[in-house]
Amino acid sequence: MKFSVGLPLIFSAAAFALALVALLAGKEPGTLEEYHIVLFNTSTLGHEFITNIVSGDDDDASSTSATATPTPTSTDDDDGGIGGWFSSVRASATAIAGSLESQAASILDDIGNDVADKLADELGIEQFYSLHVMNMCEGSYAPNATASNAWQNVTNCTTPMDFSYMNISAMLDKELSVGPLNISLSDLGITDDLQDKLDDLPKLFQALAVMYILGVAFSGLAILGAAAALFIIPSGGRKIPLANFLIAALAMLFLLVGSLLTTVGVKKAKEEIQKRGGDEIGLEVQLGSKFEALTWAAFALMTLATFYWIYETVAAHRRRRTGAGRNGRRRAKDEKYSMDSHRSGGRHFKG
Repeated sequence: MKFSVGLPLIFSAAAFALALVALLAGKEPGTLEEYHIVLFNTSTLGHEFITNIVSGDDDDASSTSATATPTPTSTDDDDGGIGGWFSSVRASATAIAGSLESQAASILDDIGNDVADKLADELGIEQFYSLHVMNMCEGSYAPNATASNAWQNVTNCTTPMDFSYMNISAMLDKELSVGPLNISLSDLGITDDLQDKLDDLPKLFQALAVMYILGVAFSGLAILGAAAALFIIPSGGRKIPLANFLIAALAMLFLLVGSLLTTVGVKKAKEEIQKRGGDEIGLEVQLGSKFEALTWAAFALMTLATFYWIYETVAAHRRRRTGAGRNGRRRAKDEKYSMDSHRSGGRHFKG
């Protein structure tokens, strides 16, 4: 038994544990929430919209009051009917606008200076939405959104592997529509380009989930292969090291792709969201640094295990060549001895 094989066993087990944490983080409310991949802070989403409604409608009201003129009374029945219909439509629109202004003003009065803490509640949305490998979680900040030591208080998580829930724009649209203002993201100023970038996130996370599931699976196989090699390598030739190398290399590859998608892909998505006006409407994107450290550590450990099996494969090949050379020389020596014996025996027989 070769005890140095315990090294790749340890490396593979550690990589498996880290990859499993990355895969299962956020599976249930409060489960390893700090290991999110990306977090959308929506605690100030729509602040500019609410402010503009109140200030804009106040300006319109002042302008209308200053320029108001008496409405002429028509004596024509037909004209009076049409004019009455337009007056009714205008009155309804004014009532709706006035109601929206009143609700917006009420929201501003309620939140006062505590915008980040209360605005999301007033709009009917959560303060944050965190995306994990397999699902999304949502909740509010505790003790409040502006505290220096604020932490995420998760209230709900979506069904794992249902990536339709990771469409953050659709989720916000749905929650805003049932809120007190009955508005949508487009009302808050979201552009079509920004909407498209947000809609691409489910595809990215679906690819991430596949990579981490395969990474965990092959890391587990690498553990079994290394454990078996502890007892088989001395008599297993180069087949066992080669098989373990292939398994470890696949685990390393999947973890590498997952790490690159997390680091490069998600970071690029954040830049695109910011460039297309995310910050302007109050949609702040935060990357999960703890998850990034976790996934790269898992990749590094599997890389060490892979290099060990490369070494063992090469060493087994050399041992085989050395053994074949020795056996060849021994056979040649035996054949020469046999021929010499045969010749000397023949001469003795003739004499």
